Amino acid sequence: MTTLTDTPKPPLALRILGIVTLGGLGALTGYGVTQIALMRDQTWADSLATAMAVALLAIAALSIITLARRPSTVPRACGFLQIAVFLLAGAMLLLPMFGPAWANADVVFGGIVVLSVLQGVANLMLWRAADEMLRRIMAETAATAFWVLQTALFLYAAAERLGLVGTVSGWGLIGILMAVYLLASIVASARRGIH
Repeated sequence: MTTLTDTPKPPLALRILGIVTLGGLGALTGYGVTQIALMRDQTWADSLATAMAVALLAIAALSIITLARRPSTVPRACGFLQIAVFLLAGAMLLLPMFGPAWANADVVFGGIVVLSVLQGVANLMLWRAADEMLRRIMAETAATAFWVLQTALFLYAAAERLGLVGTVSGWGLIGILMAVYLLASIVASARRGIH
């Protein structure tokens, strides 16, 4: 019987090629989002939130393709839950900016609250269904993001208190948090050989 530790890792050149390809796709996505932001005259916080939403939705789409190609013998529960988490996160970032024209702010916010609760439930279900490696990746991602953001927030807060920088809105901060969390997740997954 083959275990996960017996599975050989792809050659280094192939892994580098995969990283370069993903980086190129990320750059193209970023360029496209930037063009959309310029056309809509978005603030940097809206542009960042849009970029994070597009990235999350793109990851969900790639995950759907991966899940569809996975052998039927491999359990799919975690895959479906991860896709749900990505889709919900992307929707929650887009709704405040692109909510339906017929809905007022209260309705849009109510929708975001409902999506947030659903995502929380999906995350808990994902944690319970995850194997040890996925749980390690999730924990490592959270710890890395926490330490990076804690350090950055402290330095920024000190600079703001000294009058060296201006104040950043909560919306801008959530975009930064999502970017750091997404990068931490990619690094944690790559370290464990997950593609």
